[in-house]
Amino acid sequence: MATSDADRRADLAALRKVRDRIDRDYAKPLDVDALAREAHVSAGHLSRAFKAADGESPYSYLMTRRIERAMTLLRRGDLSVTDVCFAVGSARWAPSPHASLSWSVCRPAPTEPSVPTRFEVCRPASPHASPNRSGIKKPAPSDSPRVQVMELTIHQTYLPHDDPEASLHFYRDLLGFEVRGDVGKGAMRWLTVGPPGQPGTSIVLTPPAVDPSISEDERRVIVDMMAKGTYAGINLATPSVGATFAELEAAGVDIVQEPLDQPWGLRDCAVRDPAGNLVRIIEVR
Repeated sequence: MATSDADRRADLAALRKVRDRIDRDYAKPLDVDALAREAHVSAGHLSRAFKAADGESPYSYLMTRRIERAMTLLRRGDLSVTDVCFAVGSARWAPSPHASLSWSVCRPAPTEPSVPTRFEVCRPASPHASPNRSGIKKPAPSDSPRVQVMELTIHQTYLPHDDPEASLHFYRDLLGFEVRGDVGKGAMRWLTVGPPGQPGTSIVLTPPAVDPSISEDERRVIVDMMAKGTYAGINLATPSVGATFAELEAAGVDIVQEPLDQPWGLRDCAVRDPAGNLVRIIEVR
């Protein structure tokens, strides 16, 4: 059990790695005992700590991840229910060869006939009605915009960091970003990085919770959320998410999600930077 703020944050970071492992390897055989051994704790302690931090047990989190992925694969329509069950690591869900399953198992049939709404049963308008029966002259719609169009672009976004050198290694050496600014010393350094060829777009890596208006309780919450991996994130783009993912995986970064075709039409992967920020990389061609 954590006895200090530093111990508590170390525990949250360890739980984040367990959660990321489930996100990454949901299709593989996983159990609480194996996850606990990797975290160097007992299975009972892992279950209690995970539920306290995330609101559900590791097993429940794993099942949720598998169900979400199964729903995505079923929407594609090119796999049978059995194939989907095996693809998400839940072979025991697979139906019997003698069972007849279709989309109806995922979409229950209506039990009652639909009742028309009052808008559907109201009488149609008379064909002889005037388009302006009130007699009130209505102003013609204006084509001019109501607000002035502003020339705005995204110039900087902020992410917290807790290790300047580790952050530089990740963004400069692994992602290939330029270092455009390095202000401060020790742990209190503000680093400005950005992609080559895009001088107008930068990420500012800042020490966490340095705003003097933030209370000590708020500062503690922010640092805890960073350790948990739920505080901040950013979306990047690449023409080949597969090649980028392979390079990052070979470099040993913390993997959260392998390249996947998402149900909202994007293909992406996800990793974490040294501070625990979620870095999602989207394929844009």
